[in-house]
Amino acid sequence: MKKILPLLLLSTCALSALEFGNPGAPGIIEKGLFFSPNNTIAIQAGYQRDWVFDRDMKAVSKVRGRLEEFSYVADQGVLTMNIFKRIQCYGSVGALRISSRHTPNRTTLNEYETHDELTWGVGSRILFLQWQKLSFGIDGKYQSAKPSMRWMTSNGTPTPPASNTEIRMHEWQIGLGVSGQISLLYPYIGVKYSNAKSEFKNLPKDFLPNTTRFNTSNRRKFGLVLGSSISNGSLFSLNVEARLIDEEALSLSAELQF
Repeated sequence: MKKILPLLLLSTCALSALEFGNPGAPGIIEKGLFFSPNNTIAIQAGYQRDWVFDRDMKAVSKVRGRLEEFSYVADQGVLTMNIFKRIQCYGSVGALRISSRHTPNRTTLNEYETHDELTWGVGSRILFLQWQKLSFGIDGKYQSAKPSMRWMTSNGTPTPPASNTEIRMHEWQIGLGVSGQISLLYPYIGVKYSNAKSEFKNLPKDFLPNTTRFNTSNRRKFGLVLGSSISNGSLFSLNVEARLIDEEALSLSAELQF
């Protein structure tokens, strides 16, 4: 056992496209363009693409029924501050598009798709224990988005959305994982707990009985994460990740250290 850092309280300010990330990420890139391994603080910039093929959501307001699909695609830029090669604080901003299918009753299928619009998030990651080539980390984050509606249909018939029809979504997540090292590869596995909510707002009148909105939340709270980073410890790292159980999702990301 090389080093043990005390567990710190994470303070994170939502949804939806929430890449878990490599638990050992704070220690993977040692040397950057300008920051040396001896620097206390280093700055990293990156890009992240998330495909969420199905988020297991359910309607929880007066409008019940089943969400047959809740999927989205997000592209974000990420800026990270790396402290002591043990702590990362990061923020992200980009665009997100949601697609959803909802059956409020047995005879009705409503479909929705939003525009590509603003999403943002914040988070922290702590590498709290290293033992031989294993790294144990904890990560917490928050993501938010409220894209406006592009189109809607009910049983295949288009219904023009109002100018203020939108889906507001937000999620917080916390997880624990372990990462190893095999040459240039840093495979990892993790478990996470998330609380995701969305609100379909300002729907056209008569689209749903007696209401113009409804809320949803994630049905399963716990999920599994499998992924791997690749890096030679200098300048950059690439990462691929799959998320299972509470969602079916794939993320690709890359980071460059200045």
